[in-house]
Amino acid sequence: MLCIGAFASAQFTAVGPFTGSASEGFETQDTSAGPFPTCVVDRVFSGQADLCSSTGSAHITGGWGFGCSLPARSGARLAGSTGGSISYDFDTGATRFGGYFATNNPTVPNGLIEFFGVTSILLHSAVLTVPNTCTWHWHGWDSGGAVIASVRISSNYSGGGYMMMDDMEADVLGGAPGAGFCFCDGTGTLSPCANPGATGNGCLNSASPVGAHLTATGTATVGPNSLLLHAVGMTPNQPVLFFQGNNAVNLGQGIIFGDGLRCAGGNILRIQILPADATGSASTSADIYAAQFNPLLPGDIRRYQAWFRDPFGGPCGSGFNLSNGYEIVWLP
Repeated sequence: MLCIGAFASAQFTAVGPFTGSASEGFETQDTSAGPFPTCVVDRVFSGQADLCSSTGSAHITGGWGFGCSLPARSGARLAGSTGGSISYDFDTGATRFGGYFATNNPTVPNGLIEFFGVTSILLHSAVLTVPNTCTWHWHGWDSGGAVIASVRISSNYSGGGYMMMDDMEADVLGGAPGAGFCFCDGTGTLSPCANPGATGNGCLNSASPVGAHLTATGTATVGPNSLLLHAVGMTPNQPVLFFQGNNAVNLGQGIIFGDGLRCAGGNILRIQILPADATGSASTSADIYAAQFNPLLPGDIRRYQAWFRDPFGGPCGSGFNLSNGYEIVWLP
């Protein structure tokens, strides 16, 4: 893995301002969850990524005063974290990423940006040269074809907080291998204890007021495949079970199960158990096709979900919760 990481890192190059396949100016997100949610409600980059803080303090605002006063670079709003680092987690990955950065912390300039692959391996890291003078500075990178699954950004102050962003750009890979279903957002079965999540997510949990979000990258082809499942917004450092079912439970609306909704059922297959990381994220590394009891055939539909422990402070007290469901049609 070290060799892979070194190879991927060597491909990254700094690039000037560009317009990507998706842009984000933070003008349209819902702020009803309060000023400092763990993850930005309504997602970012046209719903193709999550933006989450490691300390539950993601923030979208029209201006930010601290060591100096920072206005939005364009439009009416900007984004950042008041405490720890902040991360973009892409559904299908990206190959270019960039934007404008600024910091208003009162003591130290600059920061760090880290790029991670689909198995959470560090692909590349670079210094963000940003003086703490409330001025905007462009930084951008081309991965050289390496798939960027996540980007983590931190300042040199307050555990990584107070690095602000605006007018972000990304070349997002198209063609997700499946689609989400069974959301705990009021569109189907109601949440078990008045704990709905955000649009397209699972139910609210103790670590994330927007709930856990499950997606996938790669191709779901019978035999050799590159399919990986990715979940964010879960309880940090707790076990996660990624599982598969033949059926969409309750016609895809789900049924109450613990603090969440069970969406996948019928001939349940455990894909992989692993711990969520410190940000509440986890990605499979197992070969999903090889894990099958019976070989999958082209055209077979399978449903997937992430089931995770939430033992301390879960809204309904059951000790566990789930992501949304994700449905995949396997290809030849």
